[in-house]
Amino acid sequence: MSPKSVTTVNATVDHQCQHISPKGNRCHMLIDEHHHPANGAQRSTLCAYHADRLKAAVPVVDPEVLAAELLTDIDSFTTADEVNLFLGNLVRQLARKRIARRDAIALAYISQLILTSQTAMTRQRAALEEAAEGAELGGLIAGLRQASSQLASLGNQQSASAAAQPGNEDPQRAASHAQ
Repeated sequence: MSPKSVTTVNATVDHQCQHISPKGNRCHMLIDEHHHPANGAQRSTLCAYHADRLKAAVPVVDPEVLAAELLTDIDSFTTADEVNLFLGNLVRQLARKRIARRDAIALAYISQLILTSQTAMTRQRAALEEAAEGAELGGLIAGLRQASSQLASLGNQQSASAAAQPGNEDPQRAASHAQ
């Protein structure tokens, strides 16, 4: 190979801004070493210009205040109404640009998972209640059958003992034979 066809990796690639424009072009400025990213990353990946634009795009809101506004009137996420209320609060915060779009998407997805699990839990509870009611009804029916068979056997015993004793005829039969 000729030396012209061999490409070397430029060491400055890691030091260039990682911002990509909507047209797909990448920024060629150097990374701002003094910028501390808000997302918890170890080092910045943006130049000073794009870091400032990112700060301006998503205003800094106290997380406690934001959480309090998102969770207003929500005790737990056990009903669909509470999840719906949370989603309404989330939309308000997103419209006011007080929450990042990615965070809003993640919270909306989590809400969808909660709603799905609530539906599954409701079905499971209904099946368990149905099974318990069926077992209870089965026990009652078995008890009624047992009581019915006991009454039938008592009735059979009484009629057998009445037929065996000649003086204990039915008074209506005796009256009809006498006439």
